[in-house]
This record gives sequence, C-alpha cells and structure tokens, in this order.
Amino acid sequence: MFESEREPELVPEPEIVCVDCGGRCFLLTPPREDGVWYPGDIVAYRCADCLDRWDLVLPDAQDERGD
Repeated sequence: MFESEREPELVPEPEIVCVDCGGRCFLLTPPREDGVWYPGDIVAYRCADCLDRWDLVLPDAQDERGD
C-alpha cells in the first residue's frame, strides 16, 4: 500500500467543549494496548466544570468528509 493510500491516523481530541455549560471536557478513555483507535470506537469525556459525561463515537473517514 502506498503512503498516500493509507487511512489518516484516527486519534480522539484530548479536550472538547461541554455542550451543556461550555466548560472543558477531558478524554477519559485510554487507547487499546496497541495504541490504535478505530472508527466506531466509543470514547468518554468528563466536564471539569459541571461533571457531565459525554460518550462519543469516533467517526470514519467518510463521516469526517461530510459525504
């Protein structure tokens, strides 16, 4: 496989914005033992301000393009 044909590395954001309060949410979910993330993996975040938990599904490359 050529370098240009490989899928881009999928890594969840270490921090996101809380939808409820606008605070900072930090990634709770550790990567697999091999350090690889896959589309469809569920990652959890916790808001430092309101303590809400957010469970998000990692998108596949097609989802990120908006097709």
